Amino acid sequence: MNHVMSRGIFTSIAISLVAFSAGPARAVCMQPQPVRVCTEFFHSENVIVAKILSVRKIPDTPDPNNVEGWFYRIAVDKSLRGGTLPTDEIYTGNDETKFTMEVGKSYLLFINKNQQLRAAPDSCGNSSELSKAKSSIMAIDAILKAAASGGGGDIGGRVMLPVAGSQAMSDAGAPGVPLVVKNYVGRDQTVSTDERGHFDIHVPAGHYTVEGASEAWEMMPYALSYMKPADFELPDGSCADLVFLAQPK
Repeated sequence: MNHVMSRGIFTSIAISLVAFSAGPARAVCMQPQPVRVCTEFFHSENVIVAKILSVRKIPDTPDPNNVEGWFYRIAVDKSLRGGTLPTDEIYTGNDETKFTMEVGKSYLLFINKNQQLRAAPDSCGNSSELSKAKSSIMAIDAILKAAASGGGGDIGGRVMLPVAGSQAMSDAGAPGVPLVVKNYVGRDQTVSTDERGHFDIHVPAGHYTVEGASEAWEMMPYALSYMKPADFELPDGSCADLVFLAQPK
């Protein structure tokens, strides 16, 4: 496959995926699934432990297929990131990302504003019932210690192959693909994918860009990835989870 043709395929993939994800009413889980705690923590406006006091559904109908979503009134037991929430209610929509909860139980919640500007956890990351969140709580403790001590962060992810003849991402990773990790002080590093397409590197805190560095593969960021590989900040204790699509040149 020549260089012009492969670039055309990637352009088509990018346009289609961006169009898929751009609709205002669409809520989908991004890749990778699940995202690491050390990535989601720094991409959340609030991380809290809270008890569910009550729930109301919108609209109030007995037909679960017609429910738009659920509002949960909460009591915050502990704030791990972010300031005070502007309201004592959080929301989850009746879509792919819905994170339904039970009154009386406590939860570890990673919260961002959704498209309606409602404070909303989702099922795509590490929000969970508190009794099942031991590993996530331990990860947050490690994050806070690293953030205080200047421990740097991790950049990782996967280089994937598309399904032949389509614009979808396959389950197959691309092995042995080099990537260059660039920072603002000129100390670039190279890392290669393993046999399943995974890569990971520990670096100092800073601003980074990750790009493909292969003469054999054409690479581009996956449009539905959790974060983009260009000019991102990596604080101490954090991670970056990146997903690329690759095609032979």
